[in-house]
Amino acid sequence: MKNKKLNLKKMKKLTVILAAVLFISTLFAQEKKDTTTFKIGKSTIIIISDKDALVKIENGDTINSDDNDSCEKNKFDGHWGGFDIGLNGFLNNNNSFSLNSTDQFLNLNQAKSWTFSLNFAEFNIGIIKKHIGLVTGAGLQFNNYRFDKNISLIGDSAKLTSYTDTVLKFQKNKMVVTYLTIPLLLEFQLPVNGHEDIVHLSGGIIGGLRIGTHTKQVFDINGNENKEKQREDFHLSPITYALTGRLGYNGVSVFVNYSLSSLLKSNEGPEVYPWSAGLSFSF
Repeated sequence: MKNKKLNLKKMKKLTVILAAVLFISTLFAQEKKDTTTFKIGKSTIIIISDKDALVKIENGDTINSDDNDSCEKNKFDGHWGGFDIGLNGFLNNNNSFSLNSTDQFLNLNQAKSWTFSLNFAEFNIGIIKKHIGLVTGAGLQFNNYRFDKNISLIGDSAKLTSYTDTVLKFQKNKMVVTYLTIPLLLEFQLPVNGHEDIVHLSGGIIGGLRIGTHTKQVFDINGNENKEKQREDFHLSPITYALTGRLGYNGVSVFVNYSLSSLLKSNEGPEVYPWSAGLSFSF
């Protein structure tokens, strides 16, 4: 019991001395790295003063280090979390932007066909410190396909077809497809400007689960604007998987996605493969 009280007093004394030394070392820290050593009994306190104070306590063969900041600096941090914005469209089964003659009812007004993704979750696994790692997470992707022709889709037949509306003139005619996405990326990071900035390159695959599909048409009748929405699956595949490549500097990247799966189910409509490209902003 007596030994326990003595050890407790010794620990309290050690704590007070350590706090005082830390305070003094912080006040008098200089630009160059200084090392101060104190020995109390079998314990040795080593204080390394730089811009931040680093304290090591050696007790026999055990070394306790207040090195949290150093660990954080070496922790791998990927670039998925944030949001993407860009253009999207279709390629045919020969990887051409020109759709087959039977599929041209899906031709798009490319300048008004936009994609937006909100990547709300990110998880990282470092492989080589902060230079190479795996990145995964989750996001919501909204693909807006603005049709170039004055058509309406027919989704309740054996295959996706369309008809040209000769009565109404659409000011806006689009299909919106929403996916829950999960990526698996391998990312490389190269520090530049004295490790203050990062150039990063990543590639991998993004899987998607379709959670919503609708068309929206805007048209005038007797000078009054009307809007019509139709919610249906339109024979779209429930699952998608796409290759992605990303190149960035700090929190801004350019990205390109190419789907390996057709937009529609097999033999239920045109064989077209979605693509998207744009800017990604990480936070």
